[in-house]
Amino acid sequence: MMVNKVSFANLTVVMIELTRFQYLIVLAETGNYRRAAEKLGITHSALSQMIAKIERDARAPLFERRKRATVPTAYGETLLQAAREAVALVEDANREISLMRNLESGQLNVGIDPVLSEGLLAPALAILLRQKPSLRFTTASMNWRSMETALSTDRIDLFIGLAPDTESSALEYRSFNLAPPVFACRAKHPILQTHTLTLDDLVHFPFGGGDVPDWLLMQFITAFPNQLKSLQSLREIFLTTTELGLTRQLLQSTDMIALLPQPVVQAELETGRVCLLPGLRGLPDLQISGVVATREDRPISPAAAQLSRIVLEVAGIGWQQHLTSSPR
Repeated sequence: MMVNKVSFANLTVVMIELTRFQYLIVLAETGNYRRAAEKLGITHSALSQMIAKIERDARAPLFERRKRATVPTAYGETLLQAAREAVALVEDANREISLMRNLESGQLNVGIDPVLSEGLLAPALAILLRQKPSLRFTTASMNWRSMETALSTDRIDLFIGLAPDTESSALEYRSFNLAPPVFACRAKHPILQTHTLTLDDLVHFPFGGGDVPDWLLMQFITAFPNQLKSLQSLREIFLTTTELGLTRQLLQSTDMIALLPQPVVQAELETGRVCLLPGLRGLPDLQISGVVATREDRPISPAAAQLSRIVLEVAGIGWQQHLTSSPR
């Protein structure tokens, strides 16, 4: 209770000072006590008394009356400079709060795992920008390895990506499920002659995908304990690519086989340049978890909160269903 009283008292002092600053600014702008009082909506006497009180507190004359106008002294100019800066800062803050509340503007910085940028973030941002076209945003490509540092140093407001192997107590996580990735290769790839795909078939070709957490790779090790003895043995045959453009080029021009979310190669699938492979025999449906991560020690902005909600909604209805749904 004492904290609330102190906070209220401090706020009251700030508001009083801003009012006093406004009196100084208006008097300096009009150069006349009567016109300044009319503009402020107070009496001439009240304004005179307030200026006199401010001068007593400052222990210096702030204005002097000349023949044609009342003008600031050197002391007054010094205080006026600070007054104008303080009032401008408060006005800017109030405007920014209003814009943030209405989601009409503001800056939203998003950290995004590359493998989710096209299938999840792109449709989510499209929904948000249709609702609030003036919203400004930036995106930074990263994964769970670097997102905690980016969040703690305020480089990003939220992170959207695969769940980390270990959650940090400094972050808050909102989890969602993702569709299992697909195996893809170029059209006319030799492996397309194989009707039942096994792990032994894959190791004859370059095999890779995005930079994924250990929990995802462990699902392969659990399914193939005889062929894969450890994470290290799997990573030795798994090529990691974090640039989606490079992945697509390699898929079309080499014998690489990739394990990726389908949206990453959807355009190539539709033109027939890339094909999907059947599921790997012996591998159960992969369980893929994603997260929206934010700092635990502070509330997120309204824009970040709305994007988080939309991301969870898009993930919930699924990527294919989103493609066929009507624009919002």
